[in-house]
Amino acid sequence: MKEYAEMSFWQSLRTVLLTAKVVFRLDWKNIPAFVGNRFFQTLQPFVALFFSARILDALASGAAWESVLKWVVIGVGSTYGVYLLERMTACISSVEGIALYWQLYQEMSRVMMKADYRELEGPAIRQDKERIERSSNMYWYGPWEVPGVLMSVVQGLAVIISALALAWPIFLPVKGEGFPWGMAAMAGLIVGSVVYSLVVEKRLYRMKEDGLDGLSKESRMQNFLIGYIGEQQAAKDVRLYAMQGMIRKYYERCNERILEIEGGRLMLQGRADGLRGAMAQGVGVFAYLIVGARALAGVFGVGSVVQYVGAITKLSDGIRELVYSVQHIKMQGPHCQEYLDFIGEGKEGDKYIHEQDGDRDVPTEGQDAVIEFDHVSFCYPGTEEMVLKDICLTIKKGVHLAIVGMNGSGKTTLIKLLCRLYRPTMGRILLNGTDIGEYSYEQYQQLFSVVFQDFQLMALPLGENVASGSSYEEERVWDCLEKAGAEEWARGLPKGLLQPLYRVGADGVNVSGGEAQKIAIARALYKDAPFVVLDEPTAALDPLAEAEIYSRFQELTLGKGAVYISHRLSSCRFCDTIAVFDEGRLAELGGHEELLARTGKYAELWEAQAQYYAGNSESRAAQVSAVPHAGI
Repeated sequence: MKEYAEMSFWQSLRTVLLTAKVVFRLDWKNIPAFVGNRFFQTLQPFVALFFSARILDALASGAAWESVLKWVVIGVGSTYGVYLLERMTACISSVEGIALYWQLYQEMSRVMMKADYRELEGPAIRQDKERIERSSNMYWYGPWEVPGVLMSVVQGLAVIISALALAWPIFLPVKGEGFPWGMAAMAGLIVGSVVYSLVVEKRLYRMKEDGLDGLSKESRMQNFLIGYIGEQQAAKDVRLYAMQGMIRKYYERCNERILEIEGGRLMLQGRADGLRGAMAQGVGVFAYLIVGARALAGVFGVGSVVQYVGAITKLSDGIRELVYSVQHIKMQGPHCQEYLDFIGEGKEGDKYIHEQDGDRDVPTEGQDAVIEFDHVSFCYPGTEEMVLKDICLTIKKGVHLAIVGMNGSGKTTLIKLLCRLYRPTMGRILLNGTDIGEYSYEQYQQLFSVVFQDFQLMALPLGENVASGSSYEEERVWDCLEKAGAEEWARGLPKGLLQPLYRVGADGVNVSGGEAQKIAIARALYKDAPFVVLDEPTAALDPLAEAEIYSRFQELTLGKGAVYISHRLSSCRFCDTIAVFDEGRLAELGGHEELLARTGKYAELWEAQAQYYAGNSESRAAQVSAVPHAGI
């Protein structure tokens, strides 16, 4: 936030207006409804004041009843008409306010879904999003408040103009009155109230900014604790390990810190509101004294007393509101700019356009595709350690490749590079001899159906999870579920493909780890991409279910390129080639029997698993599908 802190008023005004443009683009009815509502809300009491004064003047002057009735009818009709307009715009603004709230959040979600994967694995983008949300939730800062800021400006101007239109005669000099001490005192109170508001609001703003920065840790901790105790997976640990007291203690610490910082601000806010209210009452007292004295002297009529006093009191409120709204623009500007920068508004092109998004078309359906890692090395952003070191590897359509190695040897990182979630630090990845960065990013990613070890399903109907969309071919979905070994389970669901997963709603069903993996595999099959990548996809399955999945995949992926990562080496036996990774390097490459004969790293890993079983090597090889991970 430091880069925004020194924004001038004019910079803030420009930012707020640009944000208003974004709001108008998302929901064009929002700002007119909000501003219109505040305008009619402001106009209402002035209409009532004006016609009340006319009715009192008519009664005091002994006017005919027809004349009095005319003012009553016009006054009631005008007041009621303005009231109806205020209610109508209030209803529209309430609906549009809710719509705007979610649309602005949806813009941030769009950015999160479009951002490069490397940004999501880093903390910066999440911290930026969390700060924007915290600014809004704690202090009503950001684009959500732009309609309110514009409403305040309109209200302040409308009150001042209406008050002056009704009360201008009070400012005219009266013959023989002498120096207008009462008017000077009243003006002094108004000016004093405005100056005091400026000073206090500036101090309150600084305290709010300090709270945003000072409470970031506590806010994140509270959000984590709330999410943790609401998770079904955590419920078992909370009870079995008696974690209730520890969770309450950390929650109370967060509350204490929040109260410590926020308590002073709230006390100042209360004192400021009280003093400003007292000054407003003082303005009203002087207005009554001035107007009352002139009315007794015959300068004003009886009705004018009501009109002028009410208008002067409102004038004080209007000046304070306008000054506050101008100051509010200065406060909102930095937070609006923070939001605009997050969504990339005002930037040339798309903020999150992929750095290597090329314009070449990917070969149709990956036909005869050959992907080559050409001396690829890689380290994650912000680190210096090379996770992959000088990798040279070829992956062809129609060839099945297994990747094995100890934990941390770089297997999953290789898949991230293959799928273009990251770019190599050194070296190149080529598709048919061309750097993959020259191809369309989205087209390139359509080459791959991937099941990562940390895959996620959505709390949506089963069919939509498999198809990754709201419309799908039911027969294809059932076929993919059958091939993934999940059809029998899915047929038993009360709503079949329409069955929501997880208990987010009342009709949701919980999904076991094994069934979830089968659904993820079915999703990969439904995409029907030229390359299938399975990154430890059967970890939650028992050995027999795993063997069944792999035997089916041998048939299902015929003609496709397939990459398998598995800790169970028996699943590699049916692959054409096995790549053995060790500490980020490609240690060995070859077929199963060939690698066993070399007595190298692969043979070492094989024996590490096989030693858990008795009998000769043939029986161990036959039983290896049931071998545990053994730390690999």
